[in-house]
Formats: sequence, structure tokens, C-alpha cells
Amino acid sequence: MNLFIETKGSKTIDKRPFEIVERKGLGHPDTISDAIAEKISAAYSKYCLKEFGVVLRHMVDKIAVAGGSTKVYFGGGKVMKPIKIYLNGRFTENYGENKIPFFEISKKVIFDHLKQVMPLIDINNDIVIIDGTHNAPGPGVVWNEDGTSKNERKNFFSIPKKELIKNHSNKLRSNDTSTGVGYGFLSQTESAVINTEEFLNSRKFKEKHPYVGTDIKVMAHRKDKNLSLTLCIPFISKFTPSSEFYFQKLDELKKIISEYVINHFSFFRSVDVFLNTRDDKSNDDYYLTLLGSALESGDEGAVGRGNRINGVIPFTQRATLEAACGKNPVYHVGKLYTVASVKISEKIYDKLGIESIVYLVSQMGRPLSDPWNILIEIFVDNLDSKQETEIQKIISSQLANLNQLTMDIIDGKIRICS
Repeated sequence: MNLFIETKGSKTIDKRPFEIVERKGLGHPDTISDAIAEKISAAYSKYCLKEFGVVLRHMVDKIAVAGGSTKVYFGGGKVMKPIKIYLNGRFTENYGENKIPFFEISKKVIFDHLKQVMPLIDINNDIVIIDGTHNAPGPGVVWNEDGTSKNERKNFFSIPKKELIKNHSNKLRSNDTSTGVGYGFLSQTESAVINTEEFLNSRKFKEKHPYVGTDIKVMAHRKDKNLSLTLCIPFISKFTPSSEFYFQKLDELKKIISEYVINHFSFFRSVDVFLNTRDDKSNDDYYLTLLGSALESGDEGAVGRGNRINGVIPFTQRATLEAACGKNPVYHVGKLYTVASVKISEKIYDKLGIESIVYLVSQMGRPLSDPWNILIEIFVDNLDSKQETEIQKIISSQLANLNQLTMDIIDGKIRICS
């Protein structure tokens, strides 16, 4: 085990003088892209496991969404152009003579998810899926002049013969040279940001406040124990009859959010809330939407631009730059090592009460259970030999159980970027 541990002192994130955290909510175009990609990967994996007993090669971590066009007015509006979903990526398309219905699997996921996050959408008319999938094997295949090649990679995303399914285990090797970074704890600010967005997008809240859309973004800035929150909250035109109603409800929401954070987080000395700060009544500029998301009116999104794996964008913390959603859960280190790093950090905190940030560095082709480098930042002044031995045991145990981690990802037991 090529392990390096650095002690960083006991000044953990909540004790630092400032912190900046963002969360893109359920209906944000980037969050939608992440969720669709991850759900497609899970659905395709489950299909393959049921039909063939193995997760076949796929990667859909380049999915993007492009905004449509709407015209809204207080009390209503209409869709002018549909939302585009770019289904980009690669799937194994066949198993012997069996065609795998990857497009139908993907289409169902897309329709179901958009109906969930934008309940007013007409899935038959307001969505267009653009199929950008392919099954090119990627670099590495060298061909002979007669058109043959002994390189098995030529069938990387195809199984012309059933015996070639053995190649899809990837022999548990890293698919890429990359780094997974994660930490298994949330600061008070991170928890406040996540809980606030989830509260505003909860079914119970929407029943009382149907005018609130799902494309809610929360930006938090903490100085010492003073928290400032700026939120962008879309209003749904059907349930917003006038500008007077709009501003009345904004005032109400500001009080509701302030009280929610104060009541649930005694850590903060003060809480300031700002809502829809771009509004300009003199220019008829309001965050008013038809379906509850900026996606409907030209905004765009892509996998990897949204929340990190723990549900926030932590500007003052360490976080992976990898786009985890939609990556193959069997051997894509951008997903697997990122999740594993979080799990290792969680175990360190559970067993030793120590906050940590874990880095797992891969090399393409290297066994997944043997990262090229493991580096850990530990937030204590000193680490004794017993603690270091325990950390080594935690790492070894986690890396020895990556197959179970894969299944937990596919089954949705591990939350990814949501």
C-alpha cells in the first residue's frame, strides 16, 4: 500500500474563519443531467445483470440538456420550443444475437425523471431526445492490412460471441489514470445548504406552496458563525397570478427559510437570507417560469458541472473534479474511487472520530484494489501508530470490497451527486 498521511492540525472546516458552499437543486439543468446519466447507468446495469449476469461496458457521463423556449405571463404561458436531451455516450449494443434496448431504457429514464422534477411538463411534446450514442472501442486497436486484428478491444462495446463476455469484467483494472477525492463528513454550512434545498423541494412543502419550482439554487457564505444565504427560487406562472402575489410570497419565503435554518442549526449565530436578487420590477424581470426550471427557457446543463458526489459544490473544501454520474460503476475510477474515498473517510470518522480527506490515485490498467497512490489529510495535531494501523485496515477493507460498492451504487443505496 503506497500510503502517505499528512496531519493538518485540529482546525476542522467548522472552525475555519470562512466557508463558501453552493447547491444546485433538483430542477437545475446540471442536476438534471447528472441524475439522468446516473439513472440510465443504473437501469442499463440492472438490465444486463438480469439478462446476462454481468454489467456490460457502457459510459453515459457526457449527457447534456439544452433549453427549450417558453413565453410566460402571470397566470400562465406556453412552450414555444421543446427541451433537448443529448444522449451522448457508449453502450454495449448486443450480446451474441440479442440486441440490448439501451435507447428504450434511456428514454424511459429520461421521461420518468423529467416528469418527477417538472410535473407540469408534457413528456410527449416538450422533450426531444437526440441520440448521440455509439460503440467505437477507443484508441488501442491496431489493425492488419487484411482488416483483421487480434486485439480483443475491437469488441470493447460489442459481444459478437458469447464467450467474449469475459472481457467485460475488465479484470478489475482501472480504466483511467485519474484521482478520486472525497470526505465523509459534512460541515454545518454544507448540511444547512442541502437541507434547505431539500426542504423547499419536498412534496410536503410543494403542497402548501405550489408556485415554487424545483430549479432552486442555494449559495452560502459563512463568516465565523454568521451565515448568509442567497437563493434563486423559480415561481411557476400557473400558480402566480400577479406581481403583487410574487413579491408577497418572496417575503413569506424569506421568513420561512430564515426560521427553518435557525430552528435546525443552532451552530449559527445569525442567518441572513436573500432571494431572487436579479428581480427588476421596472423592467418586468422576475424569476417566473412555466414548468419550474430555467431549462425550459434556454438554460443548458451537462454532467459534471453540478454538485459533487456529496451533494454540494464546496468551494473551500477539497473535492473531486471527476464527473461521477453516468460512469460505469464496475471499473471507472472517476466514480468508483470517488465513492470509495468518501467511504474510507466515513469509516475513519466513525472509528476514530477524526475528519479526513482521502485521495485515491489510479493508473490505467492497474488493479483497482491497488491504487497507485493513497494520500490522506488528517485533521489532528498528531497521529499515533495505533490510529495509523487502523486507517490502513479501513483502506484495505474498503478496497477489497469494491464489488459490493458497485452493487450498492447500482441499487441506489449510495447517493451520487443528488
